[in-house]
Amino acid sequence: MDNTEGSQAIKQTYRVRKNSVLHLSKQQIEIVLGCILGDAYIYPQGKICIEHGIKQQEYLLWKYQQLESLAYPKISQVVRWDKRINKNTISKRFFLRQYFRPLRKIFYLNRKKVIPSQLVNWISPLLLAIWYMDDGHLDKNKYPSLMTECYTKNDNLKLKNWLYQKFNIDTIINKKNRILIKSNSTDKFFQLIKPYIHKSLLYKLP
Repeated sequence: MDNTEGSQAIKQTYRVRKNSVLHLSKQQIEIVLGCILGDAYIYPQGKICIEHGIKQQEYLLWKYQQLESLAYPKISQVVRWDKRINKNTISKRFFLRQYFRPLRKIFYLNRKKVIPSQLVNWISPLLLAIWYMDDGHLDKNKYPSLMTECYTKNDNLKLKNWLYQKFNIDTIINKKNRILIKSNSTDKFFQLIKPYIHKSLLYKLP
């Protein structure tokens, strides 16, 4: 069992060795947390995998440049057979070093990713933009949504409430357990995240 909900804060400083610590900038920790909300995976030993499809390799390279001081010095290519489409898929990935065991303890419960209450202190436009670039979708009617079906209904209610409390953004949770931005808040949502959207992902804006 991981997750020690309520027992520790999400910090910017992590112990590297017995007498050495690493301090993340505010921008770096917001990017890391946005990645964790999205597609990133934290291994039990504290290593974080950040991976995107080949079409998003420019975005992945930008992430690597922002987090290079935390990462192993290699971006690798991964080829996997996808049974759903009956062909190989290609992605790029890199790993953050094994500094982040404290985040694993906060973000995982019984090996399943959860939304810890401590995250509310870090919700920001940049974090929101990273999350949307990772796991967001713009439908044909130009309404944005977040692919949150991997989280429990209670976790999604936390996220829904935080979006309203911090940014006055109205959302609903649909039958697929995804968070949809309501029409009266779409302009506000896009104004918040637009300054941080990578040029290769501008298609996710209306």
